[in-house]
Amino acid sequence: MTGAAGAAPAARGGRHPAAASKDGCVTPQCHARLIESAAGARGGSVHQPAGAGECASCHDLALPAQARFVKGAPEGGGDGPAGPRGWDQALCAECHDESLAARNAPPGATGFADGGRNLHALHVQAGRGRRCLVCHDPHASSQAWLLREVLPARGSARITQVFRRDPKGGWCRTGCHAPKLYTR
Repeated sequence: MTGAAGAAPAARGGRHPAAASKDGCVTPQCHARLIESAAGARGGSVHQPAGAGECASCHDLALPAQARFVKGAPEGGGDGPAGPRGWDQALCAECHDESLAARNAPPGATGFADGGRNLHALHVQAGRGRRCLVCHDPHASSQAWLLREVLPARGSARITQVFRRDPKGGWCRTGCHAPKLYTR
């Protein structure tokens, strides 16, 4: 039996139920809707490891459930060095080049650039220090580049994010800033 969002049943005792390695992790009875909800959407994107059922790339079922079994995730959700603004960039850098968001990263380090400005570096190095999982969903999204439709916020606040891809760049509107157009 799955939850309302198609997630696995609550882990008993803080542990994930055993998963048969031959079946992969994303099974129809547990997590398939994480991918299906976005995979068929026009312009959607699926993170390759999630789509292939390679959950162990980011998850470790031996970890406590409070951290959602994510490698390096803090159990308490604090903002310290191991908090939500620090741990996910280290996790993502295991596969993605972390230099793309470095303060001195060249504009060509990523496709998210506005002329000579590397916009990944701008967002990550800004005063609030946004990290990967604030804007990107690690499983799937109905938008390109795994961009979230709703950004995580405190309490019941909902911050929408709308992205439109363009062959030469894109357009983004969020609750964080006015609509922005960028051209590579």
